[in-house]
Amino acid sequence: MADAEVDLASLVAKIEQIEQQQNLIKQYFSKLKRQLDNLTEQFNNRPELQDLECLRREVAELEQRLDGRVAESDRSHFTQTHKPESVDDIDSINREIEKIDRRLRQDQPKQTSLPEASASVTASTGVEVVDAQPTNQDAVLSPVNTNNVKSAEIESIDDSVEESQEPTLTAEEILKRYQEGERDFNNINLAGIDLSQASLKKVNLTETNLQGANMIGTDLSEAWLVEVNLSDANLATANLQNAKLLDANLNEATLKEASLSHANLTAANLSGANLDKAKLNYANLTTANLGGANLTQARLDTAYLIRANLSGANLSGAYLGSANLTTANLSGTNLSGANLGGANFTGADLSKAKLTEANFTSANLSGANLTGVSLLGVNFENANLSGQNLSDRNLSGANLYRSNLSNTDLSSTDLRGANLGEANLEKANLKEAKLTGTNLYKAKLTGAIMPDGTTHE
Repeated sequence: MADAEVDLASLVAKIEQIEQQQNLIKQYFSKLKRQLDNLTEQFNNRPELQDLECLRREVAELEQRLDGRVAESDRSHFTQTHKPESVDDIDSINREIEKIDRRLRQDQPKQTSLPEASASVTASTGVEVVDAQPTNQDAVLSPVNTNNVKSAEIESIDDSVEESQEPTLTAEEILKRYQEGERDFNNINLAGIDLSQASLKKVNLTETNLQGANMIGTDLSEAWLVEVNLSDANLATANLQNAKLLDANLNEATLKEASLSHANLTAANLSGANLDKAKLNYANLTTANLGGANLTQARLDTAYLIRANLSGANLSGAYLGSANLTTANLSGTNLSGANLGGANFTGADLSKAKLTEANFTSANLSGANLTGVSLLGVNFENANLSGQNLSDRNLSGANLYRSNLSNTDLSSTDLRGANLGEANLEKANLKEAKLTGTNLYKAKLTGAIMPDGTTHE
């Protein structure tokens, strides 16, 4: 049975890895197509085409003039040996047109820069791209070997390409086009752009590069920001309510006092981000990476943080009332003074977390890892701690009123002065526990092992 579970977990991990590789390949092909489109546009807008069109117009004008002269002349005296000067001009221009046509045929868009770029990607990532020649504005690409894709290297190459590009549009152009009703600005490079205080409600910036952008106070409510790159961007006080930020890169971004309520941040990267006093109530942060993030006094009530990574994050003074943190990683997290009332920590990792004066009223801590955690001064009123190993811990003066401590190991634990009134201690292990001054009024002790080793009936 254990082997089957391991095999299943391994299979799930491989599937997730393949999905990540497919996403990376999709991003690479998107960038490759943009490069091909740029080459085609440069080819179509070359000066030779304009010269050719100008010469064609001159030929047409001369032909009209020639026709007029022929009509006025005596056709009986018009022979093949008699040519007006306009005919010589036409012949000269036609020769020029033929020369330009030859130049156009010879000067086809050369595919040197793009294959070289493709070759460099192949060398470093194992992604094979060959015969990348534009045919009717399309590229012919060979199959990609997904087994050789290296995620970290592809991301590094993509980032370096984006950073080296100039912004596709200026802030003025974007705002003008937005005012005219355009909403789609997806998959373009806007790194470092200044859109502070702009109103861009419901804008589509999917897969757009906004690295280092200034978006202080920008209204991005209900915006589509899926897989957007906002790393190092400044979004302080920005409005991101109901925004779609799935798989978004917000690494080291500033989101101080930003409003992200009801936003979808599933699998988003917020590592090292500054979310001081940010509003994330009802936000979906499932599997999001918030490692090392600053969430001081942030509002996360009723937020979804299932399997989220909050290791090393600062949540001091934060409000997480009724938040869902099932199997979340909170190892080494600072939760001092945090309000965690009604939150679900089932199976969460709280090892070495700082819980000074934290409020876990009515919280569910069943199966949570509390290794290396100081529980002194923590409020566990009406909390679910069933099945926990709290042996040899200091819970003196703790508020455990009406808490569920059934099947909990409290052996050798200091519970002096603790409030265990109406608590459920059925089948709990209290052997050698210190209970001097402990309030056990109406506590349920059926089947509990008492300090002297006897079992309570």
